[in-house]
Amino acid sequence: MTDSADSDGGSWPRWLKWALWVVGGVALVCAFVFLPFGEWVTSFAAWAQAQGAVGIVLFAVFYVVMTVFALPGSLLTLAAGFVWGPGWGLLLVSPVSVAAASAAFLSGRYLFRDRVARRIAGHPKLEAIDDAIDARSTVVVILLRLSPLVPFSWMNYLMSMTSITFGRYVLASFVGMLPGTAMYVYIGSTLTALGSAATGEADKSPAEQIFFWVGLAATVGVSVFVTLLARKALKMRVNVKDEGNEDVEGGDNTGEGAAAPSVPNKAHERGTIRPDDAANRALLEAVHPSDWVNPTPSGPYNMVVIGGGTAGLVTAIATAGLGGKVALIERHLLGGDCLNVGCVPSKALLSAAKVAARARDAGRYGVSTGPVEVDFGGVMARLREIRARIAPNDSAARFREAGVDVYLGEARFVSEDAVEVGGQRLTFARAVVATGARASVPPIQGAAEVGVLTNETVFELTERPGAVAVIGGGPIGCELSQALRRLGCAVTLLDAAAGVLTKDDPDAARIVEKRLRAEGVDLHVGVKVVRLERAGDRKVVVLASPGGEWRIEVDEIVMATGRRPNVEGLGLEAAGVAFDKHGVTVDDRLRSTTNKRVYAAGDVCSKWQFTHAADAMARMVVQNALFWGRKRHSALTVPWCTYTDPEVAHVGPPVSDLDEADVERVITIELDDVDRAICDGQTDGFARFHLGKKGKILAATIVAANAGDMIAEVSLAMTSGLKMGAIGGAMHAYPTQVEVLKRAADAYGRTRLTPFVAGVLKRFLAWRR
Repeated sequence: MTDSADSDGGSWPRWLKWALWVVGGVALVCAFVFLPFGEWVTSFAAWAQAQGAVGIVLFAVFYVVMTVFALPGSLLTLAAGFVWGPGWGLLLVSPVSVAAASAAFLSGRYLFRDRVARRIAGHPKLEAIDDAIDARSTVVVILLRLSPLVPFSWMNYLMSMTSITFGRYVLASFVGMLPGTAMYVYIGSTLTALGSAATGEADKSPAEQIFFWVGLAATVGVSVFVTLLARKALKMRVNVKDEGNEDVEGGDNTGEGAAAPSVPNKAHERGTIRPDDAANRALLEAVHPSDWVNPTPSGPYNMVVIGGGTAGLVTAIATAGLGGKVALIERHLLGGDCLNVGCVPSKALLSAAKVAARARDAGRYGVSTGPVEVDFGGVMARLREIRARIAPNDSAARFREAGVDVYLGEARFVSEDAVEVGGQRLTFARAVVATGARASVPPIQGAAEVGVLTNETVFELTERPGAVAVIGGGPIGCELSQALRRLGCAVTLLDAAAGVLTKDDPDAARIVEKRLRAEGVDLHVGVKVVRLERAGDRKVVVLASPGGEWRIEVDEIVMATGRRPNVEGLGLEAAGVAFDKHGVTVDDRLRSTTNKRVYAAGDVCSKWQFTHAADAMARMVVQNALFWGRKRHSALTVPWCTYTDPEVAHVGPPVSDLDEADVERVITIELDDVDRAICDGQTDGFARFHLGKKGKILAATIVAANAGDMIAEVSLAMTSGLKMGAIGGAMHAYPTQVEVLKRAADAYGRTRLTPFVAGVLKRFLAWRR
């Protein structure tokens, strides 16, 4: 059996660790033997006693300072008993020791958090303590105070990394430390008797000696008993093997020590992306290289990330950057939806469509362009080239160079702390499910036979379809309908709801609906798709409305009917991870409600299915999973934007979710009141703020050509706790369309000028004339 030095060079050999512990222990004993620590402490306590109240304060301050610097306070506790006696010593030390523990706890939580977290990250026993504290915080901390599983001087810092609240920690520390404090004070008060008893020169009565020795033995016995119970419970919780069997190569093939395959696994299929051109081949070689060889696992990982989309990539590279050992598993294409079938290709398509629309509209600005011709194949080729150009940012090679073990293949949980990919078993302290979501096609009769496109496969088109039916009037449906119409397709947009963009401000939705109709989109709302059929080479959508059934004949049908989380085939049952049709079930810290080792981030667990939300959740998971963070998903201030023209951006809860009792005022400024919008010929839109008490921003909606950029200022204000007055107090460049925000803030300021205040100001200024 070889020494268990970690193969990645991140830890010392076990024999060296033991040697350092022995040397350190011997050095500490020698220091206490040969240096008069006891005399120094006792002299200080005696001096403090002689100073009266001032001395007691200085004693307390010194006690707190020693604890904050992780020095043992037991000597001072003994000294307090020696100088002030058992009664007054306990009354002094008990509150002082709690104050010292509280100061160290707060220092760890707010001043030295990163440093402490790095030192204890990935320690299975400490992670298990965190799990236990999350369930029954007060009881567990009391037991830890009674049982010296970790040194008291370090416990304050360790506990500051957990989820326990400060109030519960103070209460638990007081209760848990009281017996130990009483014991040390009592021993300190009887040091003379103890020394006399040890030399046979006892000067106390037999009854007093019996009371002392029996009490001491009982205290030590109870402490040992509680320690054994706590260690046993802790061992059961973390399910560790005997120390002699940990991290042994070639161990039991069913456990963590299973030997890794001698040949790295390369059994993974990357599939293809249509069309098979140079740009798509370059994309594939970056995000799923044909010659990629998976690494060989070497011991447990701090983090195993399943899914290589935005949430997975951010989680993996952040963990590696912090020094963690991390594996990233992707079954298809790194970069996920955003790079391959979402943000990047869709915005490239929208950009081309916007250029075509501006060219057609040039005459309104006195610019003559002549007839506008759109090369649809050229537009789609540019889209693919842009995607290939950006792909290296999400490439397998880049993440390997960043210290991430990248595995390409299907991942499947095989236990609560292990995943298999390509025939190899990866064990972990924490795992993150970041498998995202996919386009959802409703069970419409004939859909499979006819063949439909989704918001993912529509980017595979190389030739312009003459007529397209888009089913779904949400953000994706509206964006694609406008873009395809501007690129020369006849577009019919269908939705069962009473209008488009039903989750946005109704006034914003009406502006978009009006623009779509003006640009030639044949929009039908309040209709139901009954079935799909074929009519020769064309496709037919059969609809039902109050007037009866009717048919639309098109060349392509695009489904934009929502998304479904990817939870199938992951073996979540084997890991004990709960999930449903909405994705992995997580708590507010993004931790699985049924397996505390597993977290989730991104579209697979959140209603906020945006790339920027996935990024924020990934950063939250890294803090919460590795460093006992307490970041809450519900605390996120999430902006979103529908990239039609004009764009519709919003931040805060949907307007329909706002409590009317909380909304004191709604401020709306139309863009046709903003100079730059008039100059740009982009006056369709507005900025609207829903405000609470004292100008608190509850939510905001912007409809403008660049609303997605403009909403950032409001998002920053809300995240920072700034109110409407802060936006009004900031200087905005003139002329810009973002000036609409300052105009809204000024409008709010005028509402605060009540008739009474206006009268007072008028009289004051008249007096100053």
